[in-house]
Amino acid sequence: LLFRDLVIFIVQFQCKLLDIYASLDYIEFVHPLLRSPPSHPPHINGNWMGCFTKNTEVCEALYFAGVPVWLVHTKAYISLTMNVVCSVHLTYPDGIVRVMYMENGVAKPFPSI
Repeated sequence: LLFRDLVIFIVQFQCKLLDIYASLDYIEFVHPLLRSPPSHPPHINGNWMGCFTKNTEVCEALYFAGVPVWLVHTKAYISLTMNVVCSVHLTYPDGIVRVMYMENGVAKPFPSI
């Protein structure tokens, strides 16, 4: 096996383990709260990555399930009654590290999965 092949195998294995872990957390914690939402949101689980959404209904459902959620909207679509903690401007990475994908000075990124 080449080093790149080994890295791809390990990354795919880690990805599957994270999928299983996330699915178990969803079944155990989130799904019951989505089926019968509480009157006030539970404590947010800081270990969860959360969700970005443009749908206000999805945002509210996940908020009351205790999932970290970010509503992505322009200012024109945010009502005055909405509680905005912090406004964030989306940015894109400029300097992606390519050194780890170099073999003999030639960039060979991993294939898309």
